[in-house]
Amino acid sequence: MLPLIPLALYLVAGTLVCRSARRQPGARPWAGAVVAAAAVLAHALILFRSIEGGGGLHLAITDSASLVGWVVGATSLVTMLEMPLAALPAALLALAGVLAAGTGVLSGFAEIHAPQWEITAHIALAALAAGWLSIAALVVLLIAWQDSRLRARQSLGILSLLPPIELMERVLFRALGAGFVVLTFVLVTGLFFVQNVFAQHLIHKMTLAIIAWVVFGVLLWGRVRYGWRGRRALRFTIAGFVILALAYFGSKFVLENVLGRHWG
Repeated sequence: MLPLIPLALYLVAGTLVCRSARRQPGARPWAGAVVAAAAVLAHALILFRSIEGGGGLHLAITDSASLVGWVVGATSLVTMLEMPLAALPAALLALAGVLAAGTGVLSGFAEIHAPQWEITAHIALAALAAGWLSIAALVVLLIAWQDSRLRARQSLGILSLLPPIELMERVLFRALGAGFVVLTFVLVTGLFFVQNVFAQHLIHKMTLAIIAWVVFGVLLWGRVRYGWRGRRALRFTIAGFVILALAYFGSKFVLENVLGRHWG
């Protein structure tokens, strides 16, 4: 039941952010930020309790998703204090809460039997990249939803609490750019930290991650060179995110839950 605590806090924080966006557009949602900070802290404590034990890290697939959710929650907390994003942080906090709810649901193999800073850093960077690219995927879906309602001349409803599409696109490519840079570090460090991708059952994971990296790289190049946006940004972002999710979560699920093996 412990994972329900950060879920509840994230949802309360998101509600407060929405109320602030409705009453004072452009104002910092201080009450929501305080509750969000409590949610991020509770999430971190419960996640650490779940993955740490026996001299190593035990990262089940649900804990891996929760770690990505923590990155989303912490990032949304920072961004809501950095710049006025109306109700956008509420959507990010809801995503973080959903991912936090899975903490400890499944048991996992020991990722690190004798703690090594290199592998620990590699896992942390991977979670950071996945978290920021998850934010990009959620933001691009919200942009597409906004755009479709505007094109159909329909009422935006709750979407009216979101920032203008131009600001949403700035957030999108900021998250994409940061996630792409960190993903580059993940792939480069993986070449040094992983000794044998075939013996460690990592060839499929690494291949898919490289494909996702290429997709995100092409999108960012197209944005800088040709000003890509709209539907093209939607297609590339979702395609890259799905491939990246398959690279980590898909391969991890098949290895551990279907084949009963482990990447190490």
